[in-house]
Amino acid sequence: MRNLVGFGLAALFAALPATSTYQLNSYGFGSGGTAGSSTSTYSLEGQTGELNGPASSTTTYSNGGGFVQTQQANVPTITVDNASGQYYNKLHFVIVPNSHDPSDAKYLVAVSTVIITDMNVATNSTNNGANVYYVQPDGTLSPTLSNSDYQTYSTWGSGSGSFIIGLTPSTTYYIAVRSTQGKFTESAYGPVVTQATAAPSLTFSLSPNSVNLGTINPGSGTVYASPSITASITTNAASGGNIYINGKNGGLKSGSTGYQINAVSNDLSSLSEGFGAQNSSVSQTSGGPLSAVSPYNSASNIVGLVNGTLRSLYTSTSAITGGSGVLVVKAKAASTDVAATDYQEVLTLVAAGNF
Repeated sequence: MRNLVGFGLAALFAALPATSTYQLNSYGFGSGGTAGSSTSTYSLEGQTGELNGPASSTTTYSNGGGFVQTQQANVPTITVDNASGQYYNKLHFVIVPNSHDPSDAKYLVAVSTVIITDMNVATNSTNNGANVYYVQPDGTLSPTLSNSDYQTYSTWGSGSGSFIIGLTPSTTYYIAVRSTQGKFTESAYGPVVTQATAAPSLTFSLSPNSVNLGTINPGSGTVYASPSITASITTNAASGGNIYINGKNGGLKSGSTGYQINAVSNDLSSLSEGFGAQNSSVSQTSGGPLSAVSPYNSASNIVGLVNGTLRSLYTSTSAITGGSGVLVVKAKAASTDVAATDYQEVLTLVAAGNF
């Protein structure tokens, strides 16, 4: 006779940390200690037996108790500027690391376009998370965080800083930085800095609006020059701007006789007659620099053509403040020219920014 004995077997398995793609296959905690586990992609650290001490804080920083808080990197800060309203598509930033940070510490710069007072909350928020971007090594923004977004202080330009580029004009941005130095050391974000990009701007003026060449004696061989005309330009266009010139008549024309002293691009000293424009001087308050374009930048009595075609007279390849180009118009009359008192030309000067 056999006795049948039944028994039940129950097993309890702890859930392993995993996603649909990765799983940490083995991890454990020593009694009262710390343990870690990692794959080639993820790392996990855990602790037991540690009391949670009280947190101390100010309006800007908080400090919790325990080992994890102690091993975290120092919280950095950041300064951001738009060059006193000059930058419309970028912002300049300088990371301010803690003086105790090692040289191999790395920093992550986060940017948002929604009102954020604490980036630590924003990056974990369902509502705001989609509005957080990370500055890439080339200065562009990406909504996806990657390891390459963490760069050293020197890579971010040290004290000279770096730029966040590709931004929208007239937009307010909220920016913060955090630091790390290896696994399990990433700090909280520092204070959020608010800075707005400027609006694209261009100002242009011309003074005076008319000049008089006076009496031109035909056949005298004299080259007559007008009083100075000043063209002023200020623009925050990243690629600077240009001042262009053209002439309605293509020279000095008499309405009563129909006779004309034609515009030329040549040395008036070697011609019997002609009319053209010539740069006298250029300057700027900052940026630029502004320069005269050939042939208007020639000396002596060499002038540039002023006719129905719009031609570049002055140029700047970067943003400029207080750019000033001073020019004159010059004319010479031949002995065969018909005398009249109404010779004139209408000059048009146009400024454009290279945004």
